[in-house]
Amino acid sequence: MNVDEILKRLIVGIGLLFVVVGVALIAVPDPFPFGAEVIFAAGVAALLAAALTVRGRLQGEITETVMPDPERPADNQRPGDEVDRMLYEMTELRQGVAENSEHLEERMDRLGVAIVQDREDCSVAEARTVLESGDWTDDPDAAAFFQGERTEADEAGFTGLVQGGDDGGFETEFRAAVEALLDYGEIEVDPIETEEPPSRFERIFGRSGDDDADAGVETNWNEADSSIPDFDTNGPLEDVSLHHTNRWLGVTAFGLFAVGVGVVTFSPALMMAGTVGIAYTIYGRVSAVPRVESLAVERELEADDPQPGDEVAVTVTVRNEGDSILPDLRLVDAVPDAFVVTDGVPRLHTALRPGSSATFSYVARVERGEYRWPVVCVSRDFSGGAERTSLLTPETELTCVPSLKVTNDVPVRAQTTQYSGDVNTQKGGSGLEFHSVRDYLPGDPMNRINWKQVARTGDLATIDFRQERAATVTLLFDTRQRAYVASEPGKPHAVDSAVHAASDVFGALFDQGNLVGIAAFDTVPCWYDAGAGSEHREHARMLFAQHPALSPRPPDRQDTEGGYIDPMTHVLRRLSSNSQIFLFTPLADDYAMEVASRLDSKGHLVTVLSPDVTNDQTVGQRLTRAERTARVRNLRQRGIRVIDWNPDDKLRLQIDRAKARWA
Repeated sequence: MNVDEILKRLIVGIGLLFVVVGVALIAVPDPFPFGAEVIFAAGVAALLAAALTVRGRLQGEITETVMPDPERPADNQRPGDEVDRMLYEMTELRQGVAENSEHLEERMDRLGVAIVQDREDCSVAEARTVLESGDWTDDPDAAAFFQGERTEADEAGFTGLVQGGDDGGFETEFRAAVEALLDYGEIEVDPIETEEPPSRFERIFGRSGDDDADAGVETNWNEADSSIPDFDTNGPLEDVSLHHTNRWLGVTAFGLFAVGVGVVTFSPALMMAGTVGIAYTIYGRVSAVPRVESLAVERELEADDPQPGDEVAVTVTVRNEGDSILPDLRLVDAVPDAFVVTDGVPRLHTALRPGSSATFSYVARVERGEYRWPVVCVSRDFSGGAERTSLLTPETELTCVPSLKVTNDVPVRAQTTQYSGDVNTQKGGSGLEFHSVRDYLPGDPMNRINWKQVARTGDLATIDFRQERAATVTLLFDTRQRAYVASEPGKPHAVDSAVHAASDVFGALFDQGNLVGIAAFDTVPCWYDAGAGSEHREHARMLFAQHPALSPRPPDRQDTEGGYIDPMTHVLRRLSSNSQIFLFTPLADDYAMEVASRLDSKGHLVTVLSPDVTNDQTVGQRLTRAERTARVRNLRQRGIRVIDWNPDDKLRLQIDRAKARWA
């Protein structure tokens, strides 16, 4: 038992004592055999207890359960947030000036070289010469950023930053250089809105407490916003905590003070007034908190078999099946953090008499996986002085597995395997499209004999058609932390968009007769060999829904000893030499581009499908959009196919445009 608990019990005991004393003084003129000195000492003790109670109230806090906030979607990192964070640290916090400026200069140098090379078709050295000359832009600040010597304004800016003054140069030149490169590279962006967000600090740091730019995704809202440490439960009912809220500590201090003053001044009326406050405190301490074993919870889902991204209406009903009233119930449906509440409120505050019930409803956008989640229940007595926190888990489960529906034909390139399919080869044989006519060989099918030539010349000849063979295709996902980025809070991040698109691509390739496999590169290995057949298809559906590497939430990082391990290591070890690659990546950094280039250099036919989740309303967002555009152009210049699509649009429309461009 700790000191605080002993003190609280001592205060309750003193309060009980003085309630008796107050009643005795009012009922009997001289109820005690001892003198006034003892009564005066008791009054001083009451005042001391009141002071200790006030001290405890000021140093402590009301310990009510902090309920989760499922209405707020998980705040995924946005492309460019790390750049805005660096600028904020440099200009507002006066921190990391040298390190951040060096990092930003390196990124701008790579971007500037890439854009000049794309436009001027020149070498890296020639591109740097163009940048340093300043002839590529009319903005002197933008030109100064890439020139070898710092301007006086820039030097003053660094000095001011280090000494705590205003930024006079670096940020100005940096912003100007970003805008000039966007213009020079003909990269489309919208104007930045003139209305600034209410707080720059909130925009950069209020979204996540993690200063690690590579963290990618904020911890889930359950752990971040709630005092309940864990929402995993195996049973229908689990008691999490039972504790006093300290709500009546202030009333206790007042009561003890009034009693103490009343005793010291021999004022029965003041003592009785103090005993009222103490009586409330005693009630709050000794009253039992209603248990919730008798509370039945049912959850009803509008859809039995939803698809990833569907909106599902959820109705939760609670019923008091016990014999006693539940005077204060606070309920929150702990919606899985992969879901996004789009309508309604998944919470309820009510009281339930025996046999009564209450209902609340909301709509959530669901994601792939199997889910069974609890309802957080906080039950209090009438006084609110104590509360019991429990997890009530209904039997309802939600399973969300992609259907692998076929929305459009997906183009694959000529490649020969032992399976027939939809890919045309340069070899003659059985098929549909005419290839050539050759001399008849014993055993040739009768339906392939060229009877017109037999009638004309009398010589037997056989018609060969262009053979069709199945392609071996691997759907490869970039599931690193850097890939879990979204354009705005509440919108699907790039991995979700990629998996949604890939489930349709898998269905299309599979129905075309190709052998399709699945892989992902990150610290969590994911590999599913290319194959065919209904069993292979069903296993792929479940992998899309359940594999941790393709989770709607990023898997936990695995600590590795011995330094850096290339995320592509396990993929390259198992990838067959004749497999085509459909690479799903937001191209959030140069590594994703290097993966595509490396696979292409090894002889694989690579098609990159890249969801564009960039935005353009901050300088960091505009920089990352320019970097991503440069990567797309670089891959296309190398002959690698890239389907660049906005997740808000239908992928099949972009595939149709790409097929027309590749024809």
